Amino acid sequence: MERLGTSQAGATELAREQTSDSGTGGAEATLKRIDYIEEEAENVQFAIWANRPMSAKKMLKTLSKEVDEAEGQIMDLYRALSSLERSLEELEEMSEGDRNAWDLTILGLQHLREGNWGAAADCVEGAVSSMGRAGLERSLNTLARHLNEMGELSDIEEIALTLVNQGKKALDSDLSSASKAFEDAISALGPIAVHEATSPFLVNSFFLSIGTTWPEGKDHALMVITLENTGENNISTMRLAPPIPYGWSSTPKMCEIPEIPPEGFIEIGIEIRPSGSFPQTALLGSSLNITTGYYVDYGSLKVQTRIENRTPNLMQGLLLDPWMPDGFETLRLPLVENLSPGAVVHIPIEVLNLREAIGIGS
Repeated sequence: MERLGTSQAGATELAREQTSDSGTGGAEATLKRIDYIEEEAENVQFAIWANRPMSAKKMLKTLSKEVDEAEGQIMDLYRALSSLERSLEELEEMSEGDRNAWDLTILGLQHLREGNWGAAADCVEGAVSSMGRAGLERSLNTLARHLNEMGELSDIEEIALTLVNQGKKALDSDLSSASKAFEDAISALGPIAVHEATSPFLVNSFFLSIGTTWPEGKDHALMVITLENTGENNISTMRLAPPIPYGWSSTPKMCEIPEIPPEGFIEIGIEIRPSGSFPQTALLGSSLNITTGYYVDYGSLKVQTRIENRTPNLMQGLLLDPWMPDGFETLRLPLVENLSPGAVVHIPIEVLNLREAIGIGS
C-alpha cells in the first residue's frame, strides 16, 4: 500500500502544532525526567560513599519508583503506536488525515527507539487528532467490534472496552474526551489480532514457567506465570487462559500478555481457588511446591517439572499430569514413588508433538 504523507520534518512540525496547547512539550518533559533520574542516581552514589545507608535506601526507593513509572509510560506509548500502525495499515484507502496520522505514528515509533518518549507521546496525541472525528469514530467502532467478538475478556480488555464505549458516547458532545478515551484504550491494549493467530508455541522461541504457591493466611493459591523471550524476534501479543486444574476457578479468567521484545521478560500472578469448601491442609498444592518449565523453540517443546516436598513427612505415589499447550501431549504420566521431607526432584516430561505425529503417520 502506497503511503503518501508529509516528510519527517513536516510530521515533526505537525506534532508540535497538534500539541501546542498542552503546555510543556513531550520532548522537553523527557529531558527533565532523564535529568532527574541521573541526578538522583548520583545522589544515591554520594550517600553510599558518605556511609549513609538509610538515606541511600530511601533515595533508591524513590528512584526505583520513578524508573518504573518511566518504563510503564514507554510500554503504554509502544502499545498505542503499534495499535495505530496496525489499524492504519489495514485501511484500503486513506484520507489526508489518515496519512498525517500514519506519518506521525511512524515518527513516534522512531522517537521511541531513540529514547525520546516525550516526543513519542506528542506523536500519539497528534496522530489521533489528525484522524478527525470521522477517523476517530471509525477507529472506536472497529476496536469495539473486535473486543465484542473476543468472547471472554481479560481485565485489561474489559477496561479497554469501557474506555471505547465512553469514547463513542462522547463523540458528539466532547471530541477531546473521546480522543483521550481512545488513546487510553490503545495504550492499555495494544494491537488486536483480528484473524486467528498461529500458535505462539510454533513460531517463537521462549521459556515459560508455571508454578503455584499458597500465600500465608490467604484462602486462595497464587499461580505465577513467567515468560522470557529467548528468540531474535518480538513475541506478538497473546491471550492465555490460565492452565488451572479441573474444578478450579481463576481471577482473572483470561490473561493478556503484551508484546515481548528479544530478551524481554514478564511475570503474571493469578489467583486460583478450588470449587467447594476444602481446608488448606487438605489440598495437595499446599504441601508441595510444583513448577513446570517449558522451553519452546519454533515447534520443539522440552518440559521439566520441579517438585519440592514442603512437609516433614515422606510422600509416596505422586503422579504428575502437567498442563500442555494445544497440539502437544505427554507420552506418559511420570510417577514419583518416594519424596523425602524437604526433598526436591526435577522430572523430565516426555512430550508428543501431535502435528509431527500426524505427519509421520500420513
